[in-house]
Amino acid sequence: MSSLEIRGIQKSFSSTQVLKGIDISIDSGDFLVLVGPSGCGKSTLLNMIAGLDSITAGDIVIDGDVVNEVRPSQRDIAMVFQSYALYPNMSVAKNISFGLEMRKVPKDERNQRVASVAQMLQIEPLLDRKPSQLSGGQRQRVAMGRALVRDPKIFLFDEPLSNLDAKLRVDMRTEIKKLHQRVGNTIVYVTHDQVEAMTLATKIAVMKDGELQQLGSPDEVYNNPNNLFVASFMGSPSMNLLESRIIQQDGAPVVPVSLKSGEEIFLPLPQSPAYRKYLNKPVIIGLRPEAITDPGSAEQESSLLYSSSCQIDMIEPTGAELYAIMELNKQEVVSRMRASCGVQSGQTAEVIFNMEYAVLFDPETELRIS
Repeated sequence: MSSLEIRGIQKSFSSTQVLKGIDISIDSGDFLVLVGPSGCGKSTLLNMIAGLDSITAGDIVIDGDVVNEVRPSQRDIAMVFQSYALYPNMSVAKNISFGLEMRKVPKDERNQRVASVAQMLQIEPLLDRKPSQLSGGQRQRVAMGRALVRDPKIFLFDEPLSNLDAKLRVDMRTEIKKLHQRVGNTIVYVTHDQVEAMTLATKIAVMKDGELQQLGSPDEVYNNPNNLFVASFMGSPSMNLLESRIIQQDGAPVVPVSLKSGEEIFLPLPQSPAYRKYLNKPVIIGLRPEAITDPGSAEQESSLLYSSSCQIDMIEPTGAELYAIMELNKQEVVSRMRASCGVQSGQTAEVIFNMEYAVLFDPETELRIS
C-alpha cells in the first residue's frame, strides 16, 4: 500500500490547458475516485500518474518520492483499462501471468500467484480459455487479475465498467469494492458515473474543465457540495436548486418559495452567522430529493421540518420508492417518497421539507454559503 500526492499538476497541449493546477493527497489504502463529465481531464490525470503522459508542471509523488521522470514500468503501478486490453492469442492464465514472466518471476511462483488470484476473482474454471470465449464481465475479471497478480503499490482503473450492461456493472462494482476491502491497496479510479463514485470511494475528487471542484468523502461531497456544479453533478436525481432570498420572519431567517397554486410558503433556516450577511439578498436553495418527502418518511426528530400541501404533477415509481414531481418557484422539483405513500399525479398531497439538509449558494460566485 502506498500514499499518493498530486502537487500542482498542469497539462497543456499546445495552447490548450487541459489540467489547471490539480492538488490531491490520499493516504495508503484509500480508494480515490476521479469523477466529472467527459473532457474534464480525469483520464489525462490518470495517465500522468501511470507515467503514460508527460507533465507540463507539478509533481506526482508516491510514498514521498517524486516519480515525474520514472518510467511507467518502474513505478510499480498496475492499470485496468476500459477496453480490457487482453492478448487474444493467450489463455486466461497466460494473460494473467505474462507480466510476471517478463519480470523473470520463477514459474512455480507465477503459477501460485495465478491460482491465488483466480480463486479470489472466481475465474478458476476460465484459466484455459481464450478472451474470445469470455463474456464482458469475465474479461474484466481477467484484466483485474492481471493487475492483482503483481501486487503493485497503486491500482489505476480507467472507466473499467463502462462497456458492461447495467446489471453487470452493478455486480462488478460490488466485486471491486469487496476486492478493495480484502487487499487494501491504494486505488485511483476514473469514472463519469457519480453513482459509481459514491458507492466505491473513500475519497471523491470532482473535476470540471481541468480544475478540481471538491475533494472529500462521499458524505461531504453529497451533503456539503462546495459549489453549484458539485451540487448538480453529484446525486441521482440531482439536487433541487431554487432561486430565492433570505428574509426574517418573527426574528428567524426564512426563504420564501412559491407553490404552483400561487401561494407563498416560508421555509425555515438554521440560525447561522453566514446567513445574516445575506438578509434580503438573493440566494439559491439546494435541497436533495430525500429532503422533500411524505410525512411517513420525514425525520420527525428534525427541528426544521415544514409541512405544506403541494400539487403533484407526475410520479415515477421505481419499486422501493417513488419520485414525485412538483413545481416550486415555477421550476420542476423532484421529491423522494415511499412507494406506499399513496400520492397520485394531479392530486394535492402533504409534503414535508426537512430544512436541516438545505444548502445555500451565492448566485454570483456559485459557492456554498457556510
